[in-house]
Amino acid sequence: MPLSSSAYASLGVRLVFGTATGVALAAGWAPLEAVAQEAVKIGVMGPFTGPAGRTGEAIQKGAMMAVEEAREQGLLPVSLDGEERDLELIWVDSESSPEKAVRAVSDAVNREGVEMMVSGWHSSVAMAVSEAEIGMGIVHIGHGGESQYICEKINEDPESYRHWFKGWSSPPIFAGLYGDPLQHFMDEGLWEPSSMKAAVLVEDTDFGRGWGEALATSLENIGFEVLPYDVVPLDQTEFTPLLAKYRAQDVSVVGMTVTGNVSASNFIKQFRQQQLPALIIGHGLTWFSEWHELTGEASDYVVTMDSARVIAPYQEEWVQRYQERYDEEPSISPAGQQGYDYMMTAIHVLNNAGSLDFDTLVEEARKIDHQGIWQRINFAEEASDRALCPGEVQIGGFEEGFFFPLVQLMDGDAKILWPLEHAQGEFQTPPWLN
Repeated sequence: MPLSSSAYASLGVRLVFGTATGVALAAGWAPLEAVAQEAVKIGVMGPFTGPAGRTGEAIQKGAMMAVEEAREQGLLPVSLDGEERDLELIWVDSESSPEKAVRAVSDAVNREGVEMMVSGWHSSVAMAVSEAEIGMGIVHIGHGGESQYICEKINEDPESYRHWFKGWSSPPIFAGLYGDPLQHFMDEGLWEPSSMKAAVLVEDTDFGRGWGEALATSLENIGFEVLPYDVVPLDQTEFTPLLAKYRAQDVSVVGMTVTGNVSASNFIKQFRQQQLPALIIGHGLTWFSEWHELTGEASDYVVTMDSARVIAPYQEEWVQRYQERYDEEPSISPAGQQGYDYMMTAIHVLNNAGSLDFDTLVEEARKIDHQGIWQRINFAEEASDRALCPGEVQIGGFEEGFFFPLVQLMDGDAKILWPLEHAQGEFQTPPWLN
């Protein structure tokens, strides 16, 4: 759920209530008189209500923290065409729905006067919104829709989509690459699968299907026979029939991605209750901060490479600042990357452009090379082995690009296992596999 009015007030935030959706849409940090002096309106997209509402709340908190710290660092107000202007954030609620997201962004631009967009969640939303924004004259920085289908569309007509800066790498070159670490665990004798069969379960979205295809390919490349992936709605809560099917098929690894927190946690708990003799990949499980609260010991031994992790001291310091501000552990991907890093990137783009001219903003966004807290952000000029389309964030090693290590979850913690240069321990075989 989005933050309450009292929560905004406690953070010293100005709250404006919204338009067609009737939810909180705007939060500004400037004094009211500064807002009256034509603050730049930045739309922040996220699923602030609906099945992924906790993810949306994390995006909000990260964005607010970025604005506060940008002001402390002297990055705000920005100088645009010779005028000092502050920022006002407009929450653009996608509600995890492509149709509702399109209405929300249209309303934000045409009625609320939004002049730039930042962030977002769900590939299906990105597919719809990226097209809807054509001709609106706004730049959209760092939407988290990751599906390769977005890049396929951009590559067909890159000029029309030059406003779109894709904030998540496509699964075929990044998110689905579980094969190499699993092969390493097998080579080292750390994991001995009882069969070379795998199952994949994904949410019914463009992201889910794209990730399912990429994971299947990665597993097939190391010798697994992968069943056709199963597709479930974001709000599904009963998985016993699917788990029974996987048992009957004698699978030794199950890959799962569902971005609804209740659905994902229910799958993890039911998997553990059924004692399915398989390793589980829980991609996206840690995208909501209360993942361990909802799953308990059922999440022990899960492996995932869905988020950035604390490696450098400055990342640990960021986590501490976040905890002091919000009194909770951050979910790093939505709060740290989508909310904080991309808001900071947008602020740097504004400062570098010195203007709200569309072409100037596009040019500066293409040139940006920003070392964020959780990733280095630079967008591709053209498709390559680091990005599948123009405008997609480029992958790289730690502090070189978009980067997530593989971790194993245990007792609510995530220990890095891969790549080996950042490893904090070795893979532990789930006891039900011994």
